[in-house]
Amino acid sequence: MPEQQISRSPGEPLARQLGLWDATAIIMGIIIGAGIFRVPAAVAGFVPTGGAIMLAWLIGGLLALCGALCYAELAAAMPITGGDYVYLREGYGRWVGFLFGWTKLWVVRTGSIASIAFVFAEYVRYLIPLSPTEMKIVAILAVLLLTGANTIGLRHGSNIQNIFTALKILAIVAIIVLGLALEGGSTAHFSPLWPASVGKNFLGGFGLALIFILWTYGGWNEATYVAGEVRQPEKTLPRSLVFGISGIIVLYLLINCVYLYVLPIEEMQGSPTVAADVLERLVGPRGGQIVAIMVIISTFGALNGLILTGARISYAMGRDHTLFRWLSRVHPRFQTPATAIGFQAIWAIVLIFSGTFETLVFYTAFTTWLFFGLVVLALIILRKRRPDMPRPYRVWGYPVIPVLFIAMTLILLLNAVWHAPRESLFGLGFILLGLPVYYWSAIRDKNMPH
Repeated sequence: MPEQQISRSPGEPLARQLGLWDATAIIMGIIIGAGIFRVPAAVAGFVPTGGAIMLAWLIGGLLALCGALCYAELAAAMPITGGDYVYLREGYGRWVGFLFGWTKLWVVRTGSIASIAFVFAEYVRYLIPLSPTEMKIVAILAVLLLTGANTIGLRHGSNIQNIFTALKILAIVAIIVLGLALEGGSTAHFSPLWPASVGKNFLGGFGLALIFILWTYGGWNEATYVAGEVRQPEKTLPRSLVFGISGIIVLYLLINCVYLYVLPIEEMQGSPTVAADVLERLVGPRGGQIVAIMVIISTFGALNGLILTGARISYAMGRDHTLFRWLSRVHPRFQTPATAIGFQAIWAIVLIFSGTFETLVFYTAFTTWLFFGLVVLALIILRKRRPDMPRPYRVWGYPVIPVLFIAMTLILLLNAVWHAPRESLFGLGFILLGLPVYYWSAIRDKNMPH
C-alpha cells in the first residue's frame, strides 16, 4: 500500500490500513466457523418445527444486529484500538477495562484460539490419519503460521482474512445452490411449521436453542478491536458491523432452509454433522469430505481473525497499565503489536498441550455475555455523562435497541446461573481474581515517575 494512504490517530502508533471490506471480512470471517455446520442439529432438537427453527435463527441474528448497532456508535465515537476494553474503561473506569483484558488474555481469547485450532486439526484428521499427538502438532503449527503472518504486517493478516472469508461465503452459497437446484429435497420437511401449543416446555426449548444460535453468531463485535487501524473509522466501522451481520443473517437463514429442505427434522436432530449429511444426500459419499474441506477453510479463517483481533485487546491494556506495558510494544519495522501477538500464541500453545482449553472456554462462556451487556450499558451511561462527545453515528432506535439488548442479555445470564451455576460462578471467580492484580498494577502506576 502506498505510504501516503497510511495514517495514524493521535498517540496511536499503529497504522490505519484497513478499509470497509477488510473490517467486514474480519467480522464475517470470525462468525462463520464450524458452528453453522453442526449447531442446526442441536437447534432442531430444542424446537422441532420448521417455522420455530427459522424464527429462532432470525431472532438470534436480530439480537446480534442490535448489539452490533450499539457497538457501532461506540466504535465511531472512540475509534481507537481495543474495542470492548476501551468502552468498558470509559464507561466504568480503568478497573473494569482491566478485568476484561485480564479475562481475555488468560482464558477467553487464548482458549478460543486453542479450541478453534484443535477443531481445525480434527477436520484435517478426517482427510489425513493423525494420532492425538500429531493433531496437537497440527493445531500448534496453524497457530504459529498465522501468528507469524500477523506479526510481519497487518496487511498480511488482513489479506489472509479476506481470502478465507470469501472462500467461506462461497462454500455456504455452494451448499445453498446445490440444495435448491438438485433433486432430493421436499417442502414437506418444514411441516409442522408451528407446535400445536406454545407452553412452558416449548418456550424453555426455544431459549436453549437461542443460546446455541447466539454462539454461532458470536464474533459480531470483532472489528472494533482494530478500530485504531481502520481508515475513516467513524464511517467504516458502523457500515462494516451492519453489512457483516446482515450478510450473515441472510446466509444462515438460507442454509438452514436448505438443511430443512433436504433432511426431515427427525434426521436433523440425530445428525451432529448435518452439513455432511445434506451433501452426502445431494452428491453422494464424497459429501463428507467436501464438508471437511469447508470446515478446514472456515476454522482456519476464524483462527486468523481471532489472532489478529485478540492481540489488540492485550495491546490496549498494556498501554494503560505499567505491569503489562511490555504487551504494548510495537514492532519498529512491521508496525504491529508483535509482543502481544507472540505472547498470545505462546499461551494458546500451552493450553493446546495441556488440553484444558475446552473446559476453560466452557466455564467462562458466561463472562462473554456479561461483558457484552456491560458494554451496551456503557453506551447509555456515556450518553448521559458525556453528551458532548462527538458521535458520528448514533444507534437507531435509541434507547429501545440498547435496552432490548441489555434485557435479553440479562435473561441469558440468569438462565445460565439457573441451569449451570458452577460454570457461571467459575467465570465470575476468574474475573474477580484479576482485582488484586489490578490494584497491584495501580500501585505500580502511582509509583512510576511521570
